[in-house]
Amino acid sequence: MKKTILFIILAFSQNIHSQNKILKFDKLVNTDSVKIIGMYPKWDKNKIYKKYNFLITDKKVIDSLIESVEYGDTTKNEWEQNNFTILLTRANKEFHRISISPALHNVHMNGKSYKFDVSILGKLAKKYPLTYKWYEQEFKNEQEFNKFNTEILKQEKTLYISKPTFLYEGSFELQFPKNETFSSPRAIDHYLRPQIEKLVNGKEFSISYVANEFNLKNRDQYTMTIDGPYILFRELKDKNSKKGEWIPAKFIATVYEKE
Repeated sequence: MKKTILFIILAFSQNIHSQNKILKFDKLVNTDSVKIIGMYPKWDKNKIYKKYNFLITDKKVIDSLIESVEYGDTTKNEWEQNNFTILLTRANKEFHRISISPALHNVHMNGKSYKFDVSILGKLAKKYPLTYKWYEQEFKNEQEFNKFNTEILKQEKTLYISKPTFLYEGSFELQFPKNETFSSPRAIDHYLRPQIEKLVNGKEFSISYVANEFNLKNRDQYTMTIDGPYILFRELKDKNSKKGEWIPAKFIATVYEKE
């Protein structure tokens, strides 16, 4: 085992001369129950970077990678459409991710791009290969998801779960005529916000104007999208706008598993 770790450290140090550690950051105190997962994006039907997939669960190997895998100088801030992702999970819950563009030989962190030796990915994939599958599951509420999540996280095949966002219960639209009072989406926001804040009782909400086909074709009006709790839809009675239907939010989780 010691020889294996030493080999990894030496191999990954080749062609990289900076002291910047790609996997080292303040939030990681220890690596108990941590996994490092490398995977191509699920939406890439061509699976271009499937050859780089890897899964590492050995604590000693993970510790050595954290200390040895480095990135280089800043480079042009370019991205690929189908980036490769390295995820760090603890107890099957993602807590950090890194995006890599293999064709551009760079890694993206904190809004910047840095040189990266992509051959590292090939070495990891050869030694710790991974084939994964994924599926989506919809839930009625957060309680239902939490019950499912507790059980699925216990399964050995589970890689990690992308949790739904339970910020809003749903959405609806308000259509305003374009006039001197409602001259812009910003003016409508300033008009609506005080009313909404009185009704939501501290719950999260958002007011947005989407430049969709309807809004772009109908310039004599502004249709605003309101996200928030159902009580807001029920209680908001504004005589200056036309209210659309309530659309419940869809809470969809993505489950990633080893094949």
